Amino acid sequence: MSAPAEHSPTEVSSPDRRADPGAAGDGHPAAQDDLEALLRISRALAGKLDLPVVLGATMQVISGLLGVEGASVLLADPLLGSMSFFVAEGPNSEAVKSVPLPPGAGICGHVARTGRPLIVNDAQHDPRLYRAVDDASGMTTRNVLCVPIRSHERFWGVLEVLNKTKGRAFDAHDQRIAEVVAAEAALALENAHLHQEVVRRERMAAIGQTVSGLAHCIKNILNGIRSGSTVIDGAFRREDHARVREGWQTVRRNNEMLSTLVLDMLALARDSRPHPFPTDINDLVGQVVMLMTERSAEQGVELTCTEAPDLPEVRLDPTHFYRCLLNLVCNAVDACEGAGHVAVRVYRAPGRERLTVSVTDDGQGISRENRRKLFTEFFTTKGGRGTGLGLPVTQKLIGEMGGTLTFHSVEGRGTRFVVAVPIQTGNH
Repeated sequence: MSAPAEHSPTEVSSPDRRADPGAAGDGHPAAQDDLEALLRISRALAGKLDLPVVLGATMQVISGLLGVEGASVLLADPLLGSMSFFVAEGPNSEAVKSVPLPPGAGICGHVARTGRPLIVNDAQHDPRLYRAVDDASGMTTRNVLCVPIRSHERFWGVLEVLNKTKGRAFDAHDQRIAEVVAAEAALALENAHLHQEVVRRERMAAIGQTVSGLAHCIKNILNGIRSGSTVIDGAFRREDHARVREGWQTVRRNNEMLSTLVLDMLALARDSRPHPFPTDINDLVGQVVMLMTERSAEQGVELTCTEAPDLPEVRLDPTHFYRCLLNLVCNAVDACEGAGHVAVRVYRAPGRERLTVSVTDDGQGISRENRRKLFTEFFTTKGGRGTGLGLPVTQKLIGEMGGTLTFHSVEGRGTRFVVAVPIQTGNH
């Protein structure tokens, strides 16, 4: 947590010539301690890809291995050349994190500039000591060990430990352990950086795919609005009121699609907490069927509904459930392509605490290839008449209510979607 500036008469070069390179300060073989350090840091950092977790684990290991009052990792800003405390352990460590380290300042700046480890065992008399850190922490830096953190092609920052306990000085053995920890930390940082880059690229690819899908949907909707507007303009000039109504229906239908697209994108983009209320499922299904009756008749599709007798009120989000059912019924009517039958049925299997609503059509069914993509955003078989978001949104909303959405389809014979939700009565 300290850091100074140029040459110091108390500087101990790397390695410390006064220390016995073959033994640790406590009399144990140095090689054994180095191996223990390597094992401990490897175990601590294994599989970690989150930077705060990686560096926090590094601090815990180095503090335990060397017996120090404080430890920190400063990460370098490759553009500004400055460094900042990313993680710190010790007194008032949070206050230390707010202290910026100008380029080249302090003992850490010296190590960053030279790329060599440094031991300073009389820090208060070293002109490189960056005293703003001591002022922020309220701690007096007695001695410092600082080593660079670098991988094969990148300098990440520095690892700093200070104030050996019991008034002891840092030596060459401490430096070797710190270098082992720094090397492992550099590898973990490299892995974390690569992981973040992969995640960023995947996120950008997902955003690109979403934007592409949205652009396609919006383009189709705008084409529909433009087509309806053209019909209206021509009909107005001819005072053809029937054609005006026809053009307006086209405009209104595409406006509704645009509104649905926005709502679906919002539903997919954020988690929505259901607001359950005691709900009469038979009544809710009846409302959906009544709304769709005229449209299905216009398309030459027979729409029927079978309710479940003696069904108790169920606690669920009626708005979400209504939207899901409407989506499924609309899809079923469209699947019949101008002729066929759609059957909506509500039932409760005896002895099971689940309520089921099925929507069955006798349309052309879903091909094997399309079944795998059915719940993929922006996938649609309706061309310009669909957005490809209805089923993904329906699946998400049903799941948030604790239910399931399944389907069974046979090409040439039709499709059956089944919504099952848990029966929760009363206030639970």
